[in-house]
Amino acid sequence: MLAAGTVAELAAPGPAGLLTAADYAVGVGFAVTGAWLWAAERGLGLLSLATAATWFAGTLAMLVPGLPGYPADVAVLAYRAFLVHLLMRASGGLRAAGRSRWLIAAGYLAILLPDPADGLASAAVMTAVAAVTAQAALRARADRAILAATALAAAAISAIWWLAASGAAGAGVELANDAALLAAAALLAFGADPGARLHGAINALVVELGPSRRPNAPVSALLAGVLADPDLEVRYAAPGMGWFSERGDPVDPPPADEGSGSRRVTKAAAPGGGEVALVHGRGVRPDPALVQAAARAAALVLDSARLSAEVREQAIAVRESRRRLLSVGDAERQALETRLRAGPVGRLQRADETLAELSGDAAVNARRQLAVALDDLARIAQGLFPGELGLHPIETILRGMVNGMPITANLMTSGQLQDLPSAQKALVFFFCSECLANVARHAKATAATVELHLEASNLMMSVLDDGHGGATMTAPRGLRGLADRVEVAGGTLTISSPPGGPTLICAKVPLA
Repeated sequence: MLAAGTVAELAAPGPAGLLTAADYAVGVGFAVTGAWLWAAERGLGLLSLATAATWFAGTLAMLVPGLPGYPADVAVLAYRAFLVHLLMRASGGLRAAGRSRWLIAAGYLAILLPDPADGLASAAVMTAVAAVTAQAALRARADRAILAATALAAAAISAIWWLAASGAAGAGVELANDAALLAAAALLAFGADPGARLHGAINALVVELGPSRRPNAPVSALLAGVLADPDLEVRYAAPGMGWFSERGDPVDPPPADEGSGSRRVTKAAAPGGGEVALVHGRGVRPDPALVQAAARAAALVLDSARLSAEVREQAIAVRESRRRLLSVGDAERQALETRLRAGPVGRLQRADETLAELSGDAAVNARRQLAVALDDLARIAQGLFPGELGLHPIETILRGMVNGMPITANLMTSGQLQDLPSAQKALVFFFCSECLANVARHAKATAATVELHLEASNLMMSVLDDGHGGATMTAPRGLRGLADRVEVAGGTLTISSPPGGPTLICAKVPLA
């Protein structure tokens, strides 16, 4: 190509000297840049070589005798279309949005227009390229200076093309065009080469990537900006635990790379085992060196995702352990309640029957004391576990609980509470009994309302009293134990109890 360009420049008509050397330097600049970028990113290399080839072809077109004006004009301006495509590709515009693709297509269509529309249209397209590259520079983090310089070079080129399209001609305009094109080639050689950008890009990633310091700028968004891949996804594999997002949420494994139509995946090993996967947008051909370095940088930062996943797993394990302990405790309490009723209570009841056959004040007094003891044992048994749950409807039990309050109390229900599983019936019983016991003992209230609502997916429970307020969950038992029981069931318990009242205790439990 350089040899053909040398022949073209020497054979082309026109003044020799500085202008010929400058024209030749432009072709050499884009040819060398294309060869330099070929190994790093073949697409950029091809576009730069095509720019050099069409630049020299425009010079050769002048040597063809009798070439009509339109083909000659197309040949002279053909390099502009490839230059537009090259600048957009180097700045990430090709992958950024559909409008950028339309801009590239407009660059190719512009050179096909008749003179002077071709010059005006290509100048307008280059102006738009300068604007898009400037926007990319504002969004960029690692190579902002290179993109800003490229935007300035594109702006200078567009200004010169506007001058040429408006009729301004001469060696000065041509030399200025050559100088601006040489500057663009140099910037492309440096800025579009991943080897030259890599150090600054990865340093910027390591500094900026960090969910704790940048909660609104996740790793995926930062990498997408650097790699010019808006559809980029970052996934993290924790050893033995599966794949997670950068925030520690479980996700599907990355897709397999099944060809050009599928989403490409770049993986890198992470500290402490596991790996990071960058799932690229469809049709994107990422630069291998840059994305591998970016994946390694992300792996350093996304180790926090592994910690989050481990904490999540530990929390699930603790919750399951608490659920098992609560189930075992309830089973033991239920067994103890059954044994209490069948053993001591049964024997005392038989003793009462024996005393009923005797007469005299001593027997009456003994039976009275025995009735008190039986009542106490019944209350103890009821506190251990509500054995009535299997004998009577839960709503009947709750209504008896409300009617036994020393203050005015109301019960409001909706939904089929009797259809609840036994574990959730027990939860309802303990919630109401604990809250009403606190009202009777501590609230100094005159009225209380218990509400139970069974919705499609949730059980809503609340107890409201008009007492003096100040209820808390600081004590290890009482409301704190009730909150633990609700949380083990997957629900949440909230307390609103300002000084002076009223006190509202609410629980929301999912039915799944």
